[in-house]
Formats: sequence, structure tokens, C-alpha cells
Amino acid sequence: MKRVLFLVAGVVWMLFAFGFLFLLYEYLVQGAGLQFWIPDVSSGSVLIGMVHFVGLCAASLLCFAVGAGLWARGIIKPEPKEEER
Repeated sequence: MKRVLFLVAGVVWMLFAFGFLFLLYEYLVQGAGLQFWIPDVSSGSVLIGMVHFVGLCAASLLCFAVGAGLWARGIIKPEPKEEER
């Protein structure tokens, strides 16, 4: 039962990672920060777009790393203890 919980938790965390990637894709398609000010490209809009891009990438990588770790923990069968051998 514990292994199943690790598998499910890992898949959920990986879905969070893919959700962040979807948000990043949508954000890039919509202009990545240009929607906050006049449609001119300014240093502020570029900075906001870069901060959002880096933050969403970091969140996606972190969620994927946690999910992969939990999923691997659920897949690998634990070694038997000394008294069980």
C-alpha cells in the first residue's frame, strides 16, 4: 500500500510539473510580459517576462524532481531486512 501511495504521489507531482510547463507555454505565446504596459518593448517588460520565465522553469523542474523521486521510490522494491533472509 505504501508503494502505491508513492507511485500516485509521484504521478501527481509530475502532473504539477507539466501544468507549470503548460502555463509557461501559454505565457510565452501571449507575449511574455508585454501585456503589462504599452505594447512597446521596455526594460521593465523584458525583466518581468524573464523573471516569470525563470520562475516557471524552476517550479517545473522542482516539481518534476520531487515527482521522479517519489515515483522511483515506489517502483523500486525494498531490500529485505536481515531477519527476513
